Amino acid sequence: MLAERNSTQKCGPQPPEDTQIEGMIDSLYPDPVEAQRVREILAESERQSQLKEIRVIRQTPPWLKKARIYHKLFKYGLHFSKPLFLVRLARNMILAKIYAILKIDKHILRGCEFCPTFHCNFDCSHCLCKELQERSTRREMDVEDYRRVVKEAMKLGATAFGIEGGEPFVKKNWDKIIEACKPRWNHINITTNGYLFDEPRARRCAELGVTVVAFSIDNGVPELHDLFRRKRDSFARAMKGIELCKRYGIKPIINTVVHKKNLYTDGLLKLLEFAEEEHILLHLIFAKAVGNFKDDRALMLDDDDFKAFRHIIAPYGFAHLHHDTETVHVGKRGGCPGTKEVLNFTPYGDVIHCALMHIYFGNVMEESLASIRERALKQTPFSRFQPCFLTQDKDFMNIYYPAMEGKAHLKIEEFREALIEYETQNQVVLYPEMHKEPQEPMSGSRGA
Repeated sequence: MLAERNSTQKCGPQPPEDTQIEGMIDSLYPDPVEAQRVREILAESERQSQLKEIRVIRQTPPWLKKARIYHKLFKYGLHFSKPLFLVRLARNMILAKIYAILKIDKHILRGCEFCPTFHCNFDCSHCLCKELQERSTRREMDVEDYRRVVKEAMKLGATAFGIEGGEPFVKKNWDKIIEACKPRWNHINITTNGYLFDEPRARRCAELGVTVVAFSIDNGVPELHDLFRRKRDSFARAMKGIELCKRYGIKPIINTVVHKKNLYTDGLLKLLEFAEEEHILLHLIFAKAVGNFKDDRALMLDDDDFKAFRHIIAPYGFAHLHHDTETVHVGKRGGCPGTKEVLNFTPYGDVIHCALMHIYFGNVMEESLASIRERALKQTPFSRFQPCFLTQDKDFMNIYYPAMEGKAHLKIEEFREALIEYETQNQVVLYPEMHKEPQEPMSGSRGA
């Protein structure tokens, strides 16, 4: 187990603010000896981050890396126990190929990521969901809403559906939502912190036909993952969850956020090594200035860090940049798949580009998914494939982040106003599509 191999190593992720860190260490590790050991581990992590040393500890021949990449794609993209899924997937791949050959500017919806609740059993250092919580004033989608939206999404080509949060397992009817996603027909994934993923839930997931469970693990050192998550034993439970997935025939994934405080540390290398040895997909997600990271954009990677990142992950076939869309679902096509191929949803039915970007395109409680998606493709920059808007598009970041100050979300029109102001000040035209006048909903709209 990773915990056994690394429990004495010194490395780690971005800790909470310095003014809080001492009290948090004492709270999680009341034994003074243990607390001192954690402080030493944390200090070593900070030293490695300051040195910015690019360390490559694995040499992988090109042919072997390519073999592992294809292993990863087929393992996580093809599910032979779901023949109906395979037929629909093949249809989408053929259509995508035809569109590419004929140079038709058309995108097939690949999947939807639902967030049934922003509620969570953790209080993580980087939490975004607390400021988005509107349960007291807005109705969350119910099972019938999910069933209807899934049907609409499947008509648009969707073959993959996921639930995340918040923490999805705090939602009492999480399994009913999974059932509404038609597991026999679709790839089904759950994203969790792993703390509540015990054997009964693993068994239930297997019964339902859940394909993948993704565990959020911030670091290869248990103590520092727990510190970042502000929950003791959270690392151990996530690792136990991975073992339960293997036992019940579910494919595990690890999600890790990469930022300046963990990029150069042993902690990231240990996760890379673990994923490679265990043949587990490691989703690497660049930190964004949202949630509790909102006031510290300095934690986000800069151009030099991005170059270092590429060197560090180069030997690893099971590492995958979450912001790219090179999968067997759509063929080789780099860039963010948001809006074009993947849509995200708030618990209240708002449709968004990704879980961390809250520009609201419309609401599926009020109009059809097709009309919302068409509006988003025509009136936002998200119809294009490019690197992550929130981490690598400097102009977009200079528009979006200031516009979000003091707000939980923006409408397309609000972002458009901020864009035009920025373009006027800088005498540039960045996204011509954003200059189109807003359109009325299509005929597929619903009553409020």
